Amino acid sequence: MPTRSYPSPAAGKAVARHSTVRRDLACVVAITVIAAVLCATFDFGERFYRWTRGAERFQVDELPPTLFVLASGLAWFAWRRYRESQRELVLRRELEEEAERLLADNRRLASQGIDTQENERRHLARELHDELGQYLNSISLDAARIRDLAAPREPEIHRISLAVIQSAHHVYREIGGMIRRLRPIGLDEFGLPGALEHCVDGWRERLPDASFTLTVEGDFSTLSDAQNITLYRLVQEGLTNISKFARNARVEIYLVRTAGERGEIVVTMADDGPGVDLSIPRKGLGLIGMRERVEALGGEFHIASEPGSGFLFCARVPAQASPVAPNAAGEPAGAAANSEK
Repeated sequence: MPTRSYPSPAAGKAVARHSTVRRDLACVVAITVIAAVLCATFDFGERFYRWTRGAERFQVDELPPTLFVLASGLAWFAWRRYRESQRELVLRRELEEEAERLLADNRRLASQGIDTQENERRHLARELHDELGQYLNSISLDAARIRDLAAPREPEIHRISLAVIQSAHHVYREIGGMIRRLRPIGLDEFGLPGALEHCVDGWRERLPDASFTLTVEGDFSTLSDAQNITLYRLVQEGLTNISKFARNARVEIYLVRTAGERGEIVVTMADDGPGVDLSIPRKGLGLIGMRERVEALGGEFHIASEPGSGFLFCARVPAQASPVAPNAAGEPAGAAANSEK
């Protein structure tokens, strides 16, 4: 069965532009023909000569050729301006295409930077857990053995061994917190909803005066690692801002995935805190980082706030989102080499 080809939007615009030119040209020709017929019917030239014969000393009868030259000059002037406008339009389109290409490259670089950062965080979390955790457990066991041996005879050594055990436990807890900040607990094992619930539970303990509500709707089991970490970091950064500016607020978090092949994931966080004036430039980079993460996946990021009316942000990410691919001209050499391997 033969396939039907549909015209592109650019081709449709070109056809519409050509049809408009032809219509205008047809109107000009028709008006010219009508004017010629009327002048021939009513002898406009003779009448004009009789009307202006009495003003011969003012050279009024030379007015038609003068008007003809003026009309020709105006037509030439209009044609020159039309050509200039066409050149400016072509230049503007080239600049817009260049801006779009640079924006795509910027998003691609931002995505690569975020991926590199997350990979480094994952590596650091693994190293902290595997290496330092093992040595801290050994220190605790050795200190406990020293404590047991020194208890009856050396009270000072017994006291120092207890201090070593407490210090090791403290360092272990601190490292656990660092690991949780570097790589979300349960994100790989339990998925995004479980990791977000664990994160919100942690903030409930840190901010007992605040109220947190997490609502999750949809299936998030098929998301990529980039999508999972981006959505998690959005909520994490939002909760961090709550701890700074709205410690007694009521916070509502919504995570929804719409159905369909072209569905999208929507993350919304709203609070009833003091709010901010968005017209005043902010010094922090949190919102900028959130926006860059979302736009790197081809999504949209919006915020809304007024003093005394709380704060709200909404991020929309395509369910099948992927980082912006580099174009053929701007593809790095390293990527080409990797593809050849």
